[in-house]
Amino acid sequence: MSSLFSRTLPLSAIAIVCTSLLSGCDKHYETVDAIPFADQNFRSCVLEANEQYSEDITELDCDNSDIKSVDELKYFENLRELSLKDNQLTTIDLTNNPELRQVNLADNEIQSLDLSENENLRSLVVTENELETLDIRANPKLEKLLAGHNQLESLVLSKKSRLTRLALPSNELSTLDLSTATELELLNVMDNDLTELDLSHNTKLTTLIEQGNKMNGGKQRPASEWAN
Repeated sequence: MSSLFSRTLPLSAIAIVCTSLLSGCDKHYETVDAIPFADQNFRSCVLEANEQYSEDITELDCDNSDIKSVDELKYFENLRELSLKDNQLTTIDLTNNPELRQVNLADNEIQSLDLSENENLRSLVVTENELETLDIRANPKLEKLLAGHNQLESLVLSKKSRLTRLALPSNELSTLDLSTATELELLNVMDNDLTELDLSHNTKLTTLIEQGNKMNGGKQRPASEWAN
């Protein structure tokens, strides 16, 4: 019996180690330079921040840098501002960056975006991507959303939206519920598939661009018909 136990104990230990490895636990790297970046262009941009420790990096501006992967964003939990405009990204994970306030991902090829862990987000720019849906229910502090020229079929707002600027031109929206966006001042929904647009809750709206939809014969309504 004791012989059997001595043989099975190492196997159990191995199983525990294997389980830990498969669980996806991320290694902690002492310095930024030690992080094994998959994309060397992203690495170069991060090193330009000139910070030794990842927790000290709060801003990254990596526009137009031919970056294809930013998987290592998970090591920068204190990021508040991130700009990756005009790169070659198809995916991005922001779930480990809860402090983000401003994000610019314009001119990429991103197909989906999980914002469930970014409740502090104030500004989001995702124009010229390949998004089909966008859910901002977990982002009640968001004030500006620019998401034109995607393939959006649905947009879900938070229950208490602070949006003041919303630009969604050249998408595929057939419906849009703006009832919670009571602070909205500017709205651009030009060139979508909308058949109606209820603005009765948007009493602060001063700018509306809506031509190119199925409603109103594809034309822009005069301000006298929508302004409050």
